[in-house]
Amino acid sequence: MTSLRITAALCAALSLCAAETALKLPAAPVAGATLAAALKGRATVRTLTGPGLSLGEAGQLLWAAQGENRPGHRTVPSAHARYPLELYLVTAGGAELPAGLYHYLPASHSLARLGDGGPDTLFGRVKGMQPWIKDAPAVFVMAGDPTRIERSGRDLTFYEAGAAAQCLLLQASGLGLGAGTAAGIDLDAVARSLDLPAGLLITTVLPVGRAK
Repeated sequence: MTSLRITAALCAALSLCAAETALKLPAAPVAGATLAAALKGRATVRTLTGPGLSLGEAGQLLWAAQGENRPGHRTVPSAHARYPLELYLVTAGGAELPAGLYHYLPASHSLARLGDGGPDTLFGRVKGMQPWIKDAPAVFVMAGDPTRIERSGRDLTFYEAGAAAQCLLLQASGLGLGAGTAAGIDLDAVARSLDLPAGLLITTVLPVGRAK
């Protein structure tokens, strides 16, 4: 008898995650730091420490990058509303959110747990991984499927990913968190380490934590 397990590929391709495996996130508040204050405070921080993100912090960051701000539409514009992006969270864990790999489900504002291991494990096994990435309390991984957009899919996917990444970075600033955009890493190796579906291209890796 062939066993079936819910993997990143199944969740991304089919958007199916059993209710008992989905962790509902707190509703994202709309009040807080002004955009001007978040812009002024935005800076790349590579000296990150714990404690890990609370459920509310994780939910706010995920919502800012890919959440729904009205039914069927997200905080980031998408060509023909095709939404080619998938957002993943790798967390070292904390009091409210256990360590592991999670897939964000925008429609239900929830997290589907896909596997064990925090950034130190899942990123640490990638050859040449930078210490500030694998040692971060949380790492957000944005990936996209260009085939969801009919024309200029790759260009539009990366354009959308840039907008989503900036939203997450500004939200981190507004929450008083440190964050940065990782570069110079083997994205294909990261995709294999996270067991992402074939066809998904990692566009952005964003470590987040408390500034030391």
